[in-house]
Amino acid sequence: MVWLDAFSDKYLSPRLCPFMWSVSKIWFFAKISPLFAYTGIKNCFNTGISINTLKIWNDHAFNGLDVSNGARITLFKKLLHFIDRISPNDEANKILRYLMFKIKRVEYGVPHLIPVCLIDLFPHVEPKKTYKQVSLYEVLREQGIKFVEKMPKLNITESVILRRIPRLLKRYDALFIKLNSLDRLGHKYGPSSDIVKRRVRCLDELLRHMVKALDKDATLIVMSDHGMVPVMHTIDLIDFLKHKEFKFGHHYVGFIGATYASFWFKQEEYRNAVKKELSALGVGRFLTFNDKLKLGIDGIGKEYGEEIFAIKEHYVCFPEFYHWRRPPKGMHGYAFSKWDMPIFLMHSDLAITQRKNKIEFIDIMPTIFQLLDLPVPSYVEGQSLI
Repeated sequence: MVWLDAFSDKYLSPRLCPFMWSVSKIWFFAKISPLFAYTGIKNCFNTGISINTLKIWNDHAFNGLDVSNGARITLFKKLLHFIDRISPNDEANKILRYLMFKIKRVEYGVPHLIPVCLIDLFPHVEPKKTYKQVSLYEVLREQGIKFVEKMPKLNITESVILRRIPRLLKRYDALFIKLNSLDRLGHKYGPSSDIVKRRVRCLDELLRHMVKALDKDATLIVMSDHGMVPVMHTIDLIDFLKHKEFKFGHHYVGFIGATYASFWFKQEEYRNAVKKELSALGVGRFLTFNDKLKLGIDGIGKEYGEEIFAIKEHYVCFPEFYHWRRPPKGMHGYAFSKWDMPIFLMHSDLAITQRKNKIEFIDIMPTIFQLLDLPVPSYVEGQSLI
């Protein structure tokens, strides 16, 4: 399985990626219903269980309205402050922060730039272990399946790994390769940029050569977790609210992402006033209960937001907790996304019993089990595609 982070269905064309396009026409192809979720996507894939059941939406959750607990000065926080000041760009800042968190043995999660004074407010969320939430890889180990999971960090190492897949399959029953280059390049240069298109062509050609060397009984799955939307506009929500005389930490607390902002309020009057001001901006909307129901996140819990303001496609909040210095040129994670969709391709001689225009992320885990002749655990909510 090759997981192409941020591969958009808009890239599937005979000119841009002829191999994957031909697979989509000849073999099995479906678009994956986008999830308005972050680490929730990974957890759906790993467990075959929906976000509402898992109750894991993001990798950071709110720890309470006591903002003073984020102001304690420690050596660790002083060093983070120093790193934030000296870093030349957001990418370097995230790398240095990652190293600091590793040294401190504190879970970092998705590379972020949460203000140091707020780190205690938004701790990393560890998935709650229950018998119903055993990950795909844990099940494979229990069943004696020999597999390897790789996530190379550089473009050149991605190419090396793809070329090695035929040899690795002689030693392993399954390979899980996640390639992040399209995500990195899409954020930095935009999904329609020439550099992203060159990378798409390169990955497509590498996959074509790799398939030629596979044994006939091997199955190739190519999937993505989300697409990438071009960014046209930015909005500074904290500055906007400041000019409306709402003070962060006094009237509200917020977790500011690029495509959403989660809010918590000390008083109902502040909630109503903030909602009124932001709703009038025209750059997004506060999710209603019915919205959350449609998105499958109505039961995730208020630790992810008493109110969630979802940004419109092609807009991003900036600055926010992942970008301070330069806004991204491409973004994903929009509610009610219409621009593009993630994809699922399967190159296999096996008969496909269920062909769908769209599948869910929770359908992938049971499909992998069936490919490996393993029983699908009873707790899995998805349906195999075989």
